[in-house]
Amino acid sequence: MPPYSPYLVFLELLAGYVLCGFIAIIGLVVAWKIATGQIDISKILLEKDGSTGGAASMARFQLLIFVFVIAISFFLVVISNIKILQVRGSDRELPVLPEVPKGVMALLGISASSYAVGKAIQHGAGMGADDGDGAPRPAPPAPGQPGN
Repeated sequence: MPPYSPYLVFLELLAGYVLCGFIAIIGLVVAWKIATGQIDISKILLEKDGSTGGAASMARFQLLIFVFVIAISFFLVVISNIKILQVRGSDRELPVLPEVPKGVMALLGISASSYAVGKAIQHGAGMGADDGDGAPRPAPPAPGQPGN
């Protein structure tokens, strides 16, 4: 006899499929809006300041790639663990989340902190702040320059 009710398994599967369907619909709507030009993603990785001429933020790009690679890898490991347990046919073992190596968490933390430190440096230099209207505020003049 299985340790849990088949009705509960059906409810878990139904909830999972409904949630996946809902997320898929949201993803399709966002993809459609990007394709039709209602959502502009041309400057998604660019810095806000005007002094760099629209240069890409390497810290932002690195964080984006690290998060996607780690998330997809973790998802694939979880799916493979579930499939291994299904092949064994063991009813007593419930699938568990795998342990995330400390090195992976350290790399993700380094990437996120480098992005945060970069933003703090920009804000301290006056390059990342705005006046509330969305336009970047120019950096203050250097000492000894006109305008002081």
